Amino acid sequence: MMKKSVTVVSGKGGTGKSFVTCNAAVVLAGAGFKTLIVDADTTMASVEILYGISPEKTLQHLVAGEARPEEVVYEGPNGTLVVPAGAKLRRRIRPSELDAAISSVLEVVEPDYLLIDAAAGLDADVVTSVMMTEYHAIVCNPEITSLADAYKVKVVLNGKSRYLGAVMNKVGRMELSKFRVTGLIGPILAAIPDDSKVKESINSGVPYVLKHPESIVTKQIFKFASAIAGVELQPDGKGKRLGFLKKKKQEA
Repeated sequence: MMKKSVTVVSGKGGTGKSFVTCNAAVVLAGAGFKTLIVDADTTMASVEILYGISPEKTLQHLVAGEARPEEVVYEGPNGTLVVPAGAKLRRRIRPSELDAAISSVLEVVEPDYLLIDAAAGLDADVVTSVMMTEYHAIVCNPEITSLADAYKVKVVLNGKSRYLGAVMNKVGRMELSKFRVTGLIGPILAAIPDDSKVKESINSGVPYVLKHPESIVTKQIFKFASAIAGVELQPDGKGKRLGFLKKKKQEA
């Protein structure tokens, strides 16, 4: 039985939504949870790039009837299970097709946690993704335009699924007080600082949390993953492989 399903959304592109989602999935998988991440952004697919995988069959092949559900599930970093959207757009996928495709994969995989990396904005496929999961979370930046977009998304998606909270990404010196931000889009699940090494990890195809397990960025991603899991997660200093993670305490 699935523990929790979350669609991660953003008001606009460039917030780092996929970076946050992919790294949170790595944390959950490393903690021993069977974690499936589905790239539902079929026009700007990036999960396979962030994970450094080159899939032969993707979500687009599944929708077209050219692949079985099990053929589009790949093992990603730290034991994650990944359904890539396909970096090369073949055609626009209709919301009903997206729903059917993801549902067919879930029947095969039966994960503990499902993370859907939705497209930016509020197109019909984004709403469909949100309605497929129990929860949704918003990723935004500490800029007034990004916060305004995030607020619009929060309002429109109200009632489509339960709101888990927001992740502030690329945080430097906040232009707005935490009180005002929380009032707009709260609760704030994590505040991830701006870090030049993020681009390096993206270009390498190795998730940031595996390359920099002791950084503040990683600690904040752990906070987001912990909010999803409902238990506190922390790095396992005894692990022999980089980024091996564990649960700090057992679920009730």
